[in-house]
Amino acid sequence: MSIVIASLIPDILGLNGSSANAEILAEYLRHAGHDASVTAVSTPEMAPSNVDVLCVGTGSGSSVGPAATALIPLARVIGKWRDAGAWVCAVGTGWDLLGQSVVTSQGDTLPGAGIFASRADHRGERFSGEVYGLDHHGRPSAGYVNQVGHVVLEAGEQPLVTVSSPESYPPSDGVVGDRLLATRFGGPALALNPHWAQDIAQSVVEEAGGEFQRDDFHDRVAHHADRARELIKARLGVTAG
Repeated sequence: MSIVIASLIPDILGLNGSSANAEILAEYLRHAGHDASVTAVSTPEMAPSNVDVLCVGTGSGSSVGPAATALIPLARVIGKWRDAGAWVCAVGTGWDLLGQSVVTSQGDTLPGAGIFASRADHRGERFSGEVYGLDHHGRPSAGYVNQVGHVVLEAGEQPLVTVSSPESYPPSDGVVGDRLLATRFGGPALALNPHWAQDIAQSVVEEAGGEFQRDDFHDRVAHHADRARELIKARLGVTAG
């Protein structure tokens, strides 16, 4: 089975290795016996006709405007991929811009791509640090966050993670939905939380009529991620979960 992963404008939205989530997912799929390729897409001319997963990373505060401008001509092709059943995995600024709208730190409102039922506001304080919690399936999840402002989910939307620590971080992070996963967790997110990579990869393969077969690679990745999350948990002083 051949699976195509698009990495959206990684030259702008690739801060702190966040664009690596696309290649992490590809490796996860390859070790399950499937051909997976990653294509950088920054213009409509670069866009494959069919995409199984769209990955988008985060950027700096100064990247919001350029990234929003770059997304405008890509809106139609993203909509086409989504209509055909593509997954979307977004981190940080990429999630913000694929939501309904973004208020910049200067107070300007930029329209989002409308993929996620969320609204971002970059006014406010920056949070920089490690975060730990349990995801929507009760699995330990963690990451490093370096973002300003906050994100509000529309009514009825399900957060990806219920945050245990630190108290200075909002009580929940991210959003999960129909072939949708977004978070502010870095690390990269799919490296520290390979259970999310498993969710996406298994869904893509099974919906195409294939079978996802784990091997020793997936077990080793899970083991090392478990250890990394336990260290974050210990540094944050979390005693349960």
